[in-house]
Amino acid sequence: MRYLKFLFLLVIFQSSLAISQNLYYDNIASFKVGKKSGIINNGGIIVLPPSYERISVSCRDSLLSVSIGEKFGYLDRRGNIKIPLIYKLTFSFHNGLAIVNDVQGNTGYIDEMGNIKIPIIYDAFTFSSFTSIYSSGLIRKANDMMFGYVNSIDETVIPYVYEEAELFLDNKAIVGQKDNWSITLYGTIDKNNNVQIPLEYNYLEYQYNDLYYAGKFFNFGQPDYHYAMGCVNSRNEIVVPFKYDSIQLRQKHLYIKGNECYELKLENYIACNIREEGWRIVDTKNGKETACCYVDVGEVNGGYLEVKKDKWGLVDSLGNVKIPLTYDFVEIYGDNIVAVKKNDKWAYFKTDGTQTTDFVYDYVTEFRLGYALINQNGKYHLIDKTGKVRLANFPVTDKEGAYVHHPVQGTNTLLFWKKGKYGLMNMDGKILFPAKSEEAILFVR
Repeated sequence: MRYLKFLFLLVIFQSSLAISQNLYYDNIASFKVGKKSGIINNGGIIVLPPSYERISVSCRDSLLSVSIGEKFGYLDRRGNIKIPLIYKLTFSFHNGLAIVNDVQGNTGYIDEMGNIKIPIIYDAFTFSSFTSIYSSGLIRKANDMMFGYVNSIDETVIPYVYEEAELFLDNKAIVGQKDNWSITLYGTIDKNNNVQIPLEYNYLEYQYNDLYYAGKFFNFGQPDYHYAMGCVNSRNEIVVPFKYDSIQLRQKHLYIKGNECYELKLENYIACNIREEGWRIVDTKNGKETACCYVDVGEVNGGYLEVKKDKWGLVDSLGNVKIPLTYDFVEIYGDNIVAVKKNDKWAYFKTDGTQTTDFVYDYVTEFRLGYALINQNGKYHLIDKTGKVRLANFPVTDKEGAYVHHPVQGTNTLLFWKKGKYGLMNMDGKILFPAKSEEAILFVR
């Protein structure tokens, strides 16, 4: 399947979230003591003591999936049972519906009141458990290995005529059918099953902002037979010409407001590669190349691009060098901050090329809430954007472990790790919740 995989993963030791808009965090998270999980808020106050074996907290959910043993149900965000634990498996709610499995393993949908909307009688293959906050109505459903779409009361809206089908995103879905050679070709349909992009592409991926990455074989059976990638819009108009061997995926970040997730605008520039010629920057509005050519590229972020010739550096969308291509590695962060590596040491720069700290760090992170976590001479410190230490001398021994998290939580909350367990402190180092959770306490999903 070529559906867009929504990933917003906070890895335990370092994350590469880089955004240019305000970020809003959820105010509750799950934590685990022993074999039981509870709910905690970002002030370190326990909302629900450890009571369940599993609690799934998501920023978009008013109800939380929980389990005890092999029984699953739902709590509200205050820890009260809203739907009894009577299911074998439950998933997050999406557009007011959630997939559940009964004790026999049959699948169906319920609403947030626990009412059955689509009978729980189907094989597990019938519905996809993948859900997306972007999806705009209609449920993908399988029948005899073919896909179609139904509405929230299981009425067939689009017949089962597709070998592959994806979720509806922005009122359109990518679908695939086999041609005479049994090769699946992809295009898009609207909610009335009208074809928007003809089913003629060997690869198709939606990038939002009305942009699709597409791949296609050209001149089949001819001497110049070849495969090329480009970009089209929802009207099948070519916006980036089909002449590239590969395209660097753009960042797809979310921001969070209240309990809902929203999409951030994507960059207007992408990196495209022509074999043996190298990578170049392409404007997705008009398909024009603005800079060329690089051996390797990293992220496009805020109008800047991590690029490599012999060494790494930073250029803007027109190819103007901002940080010379003389370094071992560069990584763009938010707030116009760039981490730069030279001879195994890191420093911070601004995207305009101004160096703000010396090359003295062995480990760096992006800035969150104005602070970053660094390691210098075997010690972890929390620093501000000028390099001034805010919290110093975090313990670093094999026995004690180290604080390895910077602010990824709500306002003025720091996640820390000690002896293999997790806790919360404020930005002054005061412990809000001791290090006793078996799992990282993450307020962002």
